Amino acid sequence: MPVRSKRKAREAALRALYEIELGRTDAETALTMTLEEANFAPDIAEYAERLIKGVSRDVKEIDRKLGSIVKDYDISRVAAVDRNVLRIGAFELYEMPEIPPAVTINEAIEIAKRYSTAESGRFVNGVLGRLLKDSPKANWDPATAPPEIEEAEVEDTELE
Repeated sequence: MPVRSKRKAREAALRALYEIELGRTDAETALTMTLEEANFAPDIAEYAERLIKGVSRDVKEIDRKLGSIVKDYDISRVAAVDRNVLRIGAFELYEMPEIPPAVTINEAIEIAKRYSTAESGRFVNGVLGRLLKDSPKANWDPATAPPEIEEAEVEDTELE
């Protein structure tokens, strides 16, 4: 059964962008490998592709915006996982009007906590929260949003 989770698409995009940044592959190869490895439903594959291509294309502008938030600290010095989570979040805030900003930020926090450090969630929350204020979604209104509004995913976790 194909995967229908946008969180899984975001996680796949994170892995691809990380590989691209480390110079292990280019954007097209990373995209191809990501989509081959995942069993995404067509709309989720399209979403992952949009993230990978969009962030890769706009990385300099995204980093400029993030750098204006992370003052006195070069964005290149932020941990690579956190930096790419922030890039995905920034891309969603600026380029994906169908996604509520609270969903973007919540998903970024959860992914950062899962793939980076315990402090990463708070860091990502703070940076994206400040970035939101200057984004097209600063005064986001669900009534004016595109019809397909995403809701945050709740991940099932088992107690050990």
